[in-house]
Order: sequence, then C-alpha cells, then structure tokens
Amino acid sequence: MITTRTLLATSLLLSTTLALRAQPEPPPAPGQIGLSLSSTATASGKAELKAGANTYDHVEIKNYDWKLAQRIPLEDRRSLAVGLDYGVTAIGTRNRHHATATPVPLPSDLQSLGASLRYTHPLDPQWILTGSVSAGSHVAETGLLSDGWGAGASVIALYNQSRELTLVFGVVYNSLSENFKVIPIFGLNWRPADKWSVNLGLPKTGVTYKLNEKISLDLSVSGERGSYAVNDDPLPGAAPRSLADSRLQYLEARLGFSCDWKINDTFRVSGTAGQVLYRQFKYIDRDYTLTSRDLVPFVTLSARISL
Repeated sequence: MITTRTLLATSLLLSTTLALRAQPEPPPAPGQIGLSLSSTATASGKAELKAGANTYDHVEIKNYDWKLAQRIPLEDRRSLAVGLDYGVTAIGTRNRHHATATPVPLPSDLQSLGASLRYTHPLDPQWILTGSVSAGSHVAETGLLSDGWGAGASVIALYNQSRELTLVFGVVYNSLSENFKVIPIFGLNWRPADKWSVNLGLPKTGVTYKLNEKISLDLSVSGERGSYAVNDDPLPGAAPRSLADSRLQYLEARLGFSCDWKINDTFRVSGTAGQVLYRQFKYIDRDYTLTSRDLVPFVTLSARISL
C-alpha cells in the first residue's frame, strides 16, 4: 500500500531528479572540450527504523556518487551528452558492532553502475527538446554487472515562456520502478527578480538566491531513490518470507540549505546541510518495509571539474 507520505516524497524526488536530467548542459567555456567529472558525498544521521512490531535503532546512511560526462556539440546548437555513473550507498548500524542488539535485515551496501546518452535539440528560441536513454546494474552487496539490470528513457520539452518563466514537461520510463514505470512530469523555474528564482523540479525543488556571479544560496528538497537486486537474505528469519532473490527499493527525502561556489570555469564546489524528512527500505516483491520515524541531520559535499 502506498501511503500519502511515501507518495509525496517519491513525487518530489521524481520531479527533481528527472527534470534535472532533462536540463541541457551549458556549453563549455572557451578552450574546454566539454568533459566533466563530479563527485558527491552525503552522510545522514542515525535513525530508528520500524518494520511491523520490530524496531531497529541507530541506522545511518552514507551515499557516494561519481559521474563522468562528455558533451559533444553538433550543428545548429544541438548536442549529445554521454555519461557514466557509479554510486554506493553504505548502510551502517550500531547493531553490527553490538552482539546484544537486534540485527537489521538490510544489506551493508547498495551499488549501481550505469551509462546514459542524451540528445538536446533547440527547436527555436523558446522550445528545447531532449531525449535520453540509460541502462545500468543496481545490486545489494554482490552481483554488480551480472544482476539488477534496468533501463530508462525520457522525452522532455522545455518552454521559455518569458524572461521570468520556464516550463518543463514530458514523459519518463523507468523499468525498475515499482509504481511509476511510466509517468508524466512537470516542472517550472520562476525568476521574479534578478537574484531570485523559485524552482519546481528544474533543476531542483526549492528557492535560490544568487549572491553574486560565483556564489548562490538555496533552500531545497533533495534525496536518493533506487531499486536494487538482492541475491542473499541479509537476516534469514527476520521477515515473514525469505528476502533472497528479491528487490529492495530505497528512498530518502531531505530538506537542506546549500551554498554553491563557482571558483572558476574549471572548479565548482558546494555544500548542503539540513534534515532527512523521510527514509524507507522496501522489499517490493516481498511486501516487507522498514520506515524511519525520526528527523535526523545530513550533510552533503560535492565538487565538479570541467575540462
């Protein structure tokens, strides 16, 4: 059963993530070849998880992500973007170091490795059309590149209605999603003043203030979402049915305050601090779910190199 809170968190993350992927990459600075490498690390605090009548405390999450992308310019402002992405989610608990505590029925880590191809076609000064395809392997602990394969595709249109308003809408397919395999999306970017913008899914959901040409501040919703193949039951007997050969869906929604600093055309860094609003681990083909009941802090640091 999908709760209102789960639906809200999932919808926010879908609009944010999918519109971000649809947003065209800016052209490289003079002298650059369009190659970029980015790295992001997030640490979320310890929270209590509940699964039915069972409680598991001190569960903390660390996310690491590395992305390599190459933009290939074509004629008439069209472009291709080829990407490679590797991510790890480490699940840590006090229970793994205390023999008297209750073990947690979760894998120690989730891994993903994927590739993507995106085509961007400006139709005129107002309309930009993008299409993308992606494929990757998403697994819990073991089996990367042999299990957990999934594919995705999207067709997104951006419409610059005026200097103050940009709209984005389209359709997205994700083969690994439980409830949202094919969904329509909508986002907007409203710029009521030179230094202020309000975003819904383009490229994030929140409010941004541009302090100067190099530094911007924002308050926004972010998070993690993925579905992973589980080969081995992490804790046999904990769930009503065996968790071996299942799929685990992970969802974490966050609200944070960020500072982004563009040092120069090559280096960019940012930091975010805030609260985790919602956390869920769901074995989607076993009807077994662990859900957070706490608001806990998180910190994110990221860096990008453009060449």
